[in-house]
Amino acid sequence: MKNKWNLFLGKRYSRMQYKFWAIMVAMNMFYFLPLTAWGQGHHDTLRLKQVVVTATQHATTRDEAPSVVGVIDGKQMEAASAVNLGEALRCGTGLRVENTCQNCGANEVRINGLGQAYSQILIDSRPVNSALAGIYLMEQLPTALIERIEVLRGGGSALYGSNAIAGVVNIITHEPRKNGASVGNITKMIGGKAWDIGNSFNASVVSDDRRAGIAVFGHNRNREGYDHNGDGYSEVGQLKARMVGFRGYLRTSDYTKLNLEYHNIHDFRRGGDRFDLPSPMAHISEGGEHDINCANLKWDWLPASGVRHASLFASLQHVDRESYYGEREEGEPIGTAYGYTQDLTLNYGSMYSRHFDTLWFMPAEFTVGVEHTVDGMRDYTMGSGDTLRQKIGVVSAYVQNEWTDRRWSVLIGGRLDKHTMIASPVVSPRVNVRYAINDHVSLRGGYSSGFRAPQVYDEDLHVGAVSGELYKITNAADLKMERSHSLTGSANVCMHVGEVEADLLVEGFYTRINNAFVNELLFDDTVSGYMHYERRNAEGAEVMGLNVEMMVSPLEDMRLQLGGTWQRSMYSGMGKEWSEGLYERRMERAPDFYAYLTGEYRPWSNLVLTMTGTFTGPMLVYHHKAEEEAPAGSKHGGEGHVEKVITDSFFDLSMKAAYSIPFGKGSELELSLGVQNILNSYQKDLDCGQERDAAYIYGPSLPRTIFFGARVKMGS
Repeated sequence: MKNKWNLFLGKRYSRMQYKFWAIMVAMNMFYFLPLTAWGQGHHDTLRLKQVVVTATQHATTRDEAPSVVGVIDGKQMEAASAVNLGEALRCGTGLRVENTCQNCGANEVRINGLGQAYSQILIDSRPVNSALAGIYLMEQLPTALIERIEVLRGGGSALYGSNAIAGVVNIITHEPRKNGASVGNITKMIGGKAWDIGNSFNASVVSDDRRAGIAVFGHNRNREGYDHNGDGYSEVGQLKARMVGFRGYLRTSDYTKLNLEYHNIHDFRRGGDRFDLPSPMAHISEGGEHDINCANLKWDWLPASGVRHASLFASLQHVDRESYYGEREEGEPIGTAYGYTQDLTLNYGSMYSRHFDTLWFMPAEFTVGVEHTVDGMRDYTMGSGDTLRQKIGVVSAYVQNEWTDRRWSVLIGGRLDKHTMIASPVVSPRVNVRYAINDHVSLRGGYSSGFRAPQVYDEDLHVGAVSGELYKITNAADLKMERSHSLTGSANVCMHVGEVEADLLVEGFYTRINNAFVNELLFDDTVSGYMHYERRNAEGAEVMGLNVEMMVSPLEDMRLQLGGTWQRSMYSGMGKEWSEGLYERRMERAPDFYAYLTGEYRPWSNLVLTMTGTFTGPMLVYHHKAEEEAPAGSKHGGEGHVEKVITDSFFDLSMKAAYSIPFGKGSELELSLGVQNILNSYQKDLDCGQERDAAYIYGPSLPRTIFFGARVKMGS
């Protein structure tokens, strides 16, 4: 029986994985089984009535949205002690966040088995994060900026255009709703060796008549470089960062509202060795200094009837980066591997929606919009004298109509994009259907088409040091865009008995990508220090799987949440060339199973106990091993040879206790203490020394880490 089950899943899983899933299912079923009757009144402890905007571009509740929208809110981020976007996204179903470079600490998020390049990351629903900004975005955006995160799994190109094949991550910034302020600190000791100190503040003021309000937020962080294996080279890089910003609104009339959000991020990071010396004097140094300015302006018109809604919007992001990616042997001249990069992204447009009490056969919400996005980037490398320029423009129009009542939601829509890197306009249709069998059981299904346009500069041009060498990527002359077709289907069961709430979601997904991009090595230029790759089209790729999420609130003071994903990510045909003349159909860094859990319990009114954990099953990664001499005639030259590695399973479990001390009127001091990665589940075969493959890193981003925090909250 066990062999048949393994065959169905496509591989043999580790005992750790079976135990993890069995224990978590047992925990949740303990609370599910007694639920034999439907309750009437409840307090929505599981927050299923939260208002979301990502599924339709207009406000709707999660339980009535035509497609599944995951929400990570402030309480979940607090429970996980998340200080940035990447740490917060570990608390979502179908999501994986991992470090992809020992030197600079680049992180990426994967949705339903596809890499970050296939996901659109928005700020307040606007796509201003360019390929350059996305490299370090997971660490650069602190949770001090974020009110909640909405995640739309599956194709989102019909609403959000290129790169939304895997899904959409929409970062909603803090909106002022009441007078209050908080200031806090989280201090970590990474592996007992390196300090990581973060401070944050939030404050908001709202006028008595509610016609104006402003929220200000800020964050600074200072992290020492961490060397896990004692070879003198960092596994976690040095980081010095700060962020300041605000979001405000002004009601210019009874029916109009002006919103403005702005933030500035200054980020310095460095990995490698010899942190006591300037970067050019180190043996390996990789990192840079970023200055990012981002602003969002939106004007809304909403007449008293509430039937119509119109908005005008504009978003701007400017990235200024000074980087150094270099290798230097002892006694050699000081390196010149400096780079200067500037990137400007502008998105502006308008949207109009109208509500119909009856449109043909049902109440409906009609939405239409147009927008224009321009991205200009200039990248200069001092050592080689190369200058790379890229200018991209996209003109878009979208239309959709959603018929909805308590039982049904039927959404039909599409988007037309004219992209400067694609000869012909691209049409991306979308269909979503929701049917509520009763007040507790809902079924959803959907189809969407998406695309990803070729670019000269993309996230995979991020410089990952392999013996200090640089990657240079060019597009093949006949490179075509990637085209995707996605199907989703889900069943949602919500149960209430007295004060007990429980919710179960089972969601299947399938995505077919035609003309999938792959990078193939052309040659290793030992003179200039570049490894030259060419981006080409493979035959295609398929990703399919199952997401399961369970949420339970057995008591008003207890909340448990568990999500797991089974998936299969494969290239079509021969697959991807991973070494000279060798091909692999499996996608790298795509485990067949991964999961997360969060738990919160409040035994007393002023004490909160939280638990968070992530499980990552075995996956394929590539290891570039340096050699003194290359095989004769090999185009892989100084890169050495490449080997395939199937990783171990990892279970990263963290626990925290927080105690609140009230003082004054509506104020409190919260003290917290916790441990991340209690089991010290950390990679055991890290590369060592100057010739290491810095991209050969996987599993939890930190070893066992003790942390403590303090926060003061004041409110009206």
